[in-house]
Amino acid sequence: MPTVSSAYLSNYVETCIALGAPAAAMYALVPGGRPALDQPDQRFAGEVVIRVLDAAAEMTGNDTVGLRVGMQFRPASFLDVGYALSSAGTIKQALEINMRYQALTQEIVRTSLEISGGFARIRCAPALPGVEAMQRVMEAVFAGYATIGFWLLRDHGSPIEAMQFRHRDPGPGSREMYETLFGKGVTFGAREDMLVFRADLVVKPLPNENQELVRLLTQRLETRLAALRVGVGLPEMVRNCLHSQMGRGRPGMTGTARLLGFSERTLRRRLAEEGVSFAQLLQAARKEAAEIYVREGKLSLTEIAYATGYSDQSAFVRAFRGWYGVSPGAYRRDVRAG
Repeated sequence: MPTVSSAYLSNYVETCIALGAPAAAMYALVPGGRPALDQPDQRFAGEVVIRVLDAAAEMTGNDTVGLRVGMQFRPASFLDVGYALSSAGTIKQALEINMRYQALTQEIVRTSLEISGGFARIRCAPALPGVEAMQRVMEAVFAGYATIGFWLLRDHGSPIEAMQFRHRDPGPGSREMYETLFGKGVTFGAREDMLVFRADLVVKPLPNENQELVRLLTQRLETRLAALRVGVGLPEMVRNCLHSQMGRGRPGMTGTARLLGFSERTLRRRLAEEGVSFAQLLQAARKEAAEIYVREGKLSLTEIAYATGYSDQSAFVRAFRGWYGVSPGAYRRDVRAG
């Protein structure tokens, strides 16, 4: 049964609410309701995404809701996978990262890339049956590729040569939205769902390339991918939960236990049985996040201190020096120098 992550499903639910769908009705479609979306290792049946989009279209009277959801996608929408692809050197590398770790976010669509004859083709094969049933999901996926592609390429204009959908033509009322996203070359009733663009754009250097950050993030993603295949253990669940809280305040035992559905006492006991403490996992998560933030170079040290849960910059600097032997400022300068 193809599944999706809580973060992936949350993107759909929250965007549908922003588009006017009643929040209570949207959360009622999520098994476990709103609290389940806050659990980073929670997985949901892929059919839930279809139900959310179909219900939102009916409630809002907006038949292009799939396209509109995809237009809101940004690399950050996909957490570590998104951060890695936004640091890629080329669109080709970004797509390869996405394809490698796609299952961490969703298993309802599998992406492939073909480059030949001067064109690049992104194909998406659905893992759920029904051409028309999957219409809004496929529209969201390809709208996301178009939107994130524009974001990564920045000043290269609209690179899309053609967009093919298997589902039937939705009619002239929706044509403007399709053409805004994909240009004039949109066709329906095709044999496969496929986006076509110029091959030279696949290898054009991207402005935010950071290969060291890609390396760090893909190391974490490899661990998460292996855990997905064999089942996530409690220590990994706690680390993932801590990472999901970074940037939103100070992650702690109380909030982490609540998100995982434990009491503090039970979580502490279960971790002790695994031979690890919450404090050790918190420090490990802070160290990983701190190195990524410092290498990324987008946040000030004060902002990184807050994002990783320290009370002030000086406390963060002391911790960072203990991990890496130098201050975060010196570490960042060394990264930039070389």
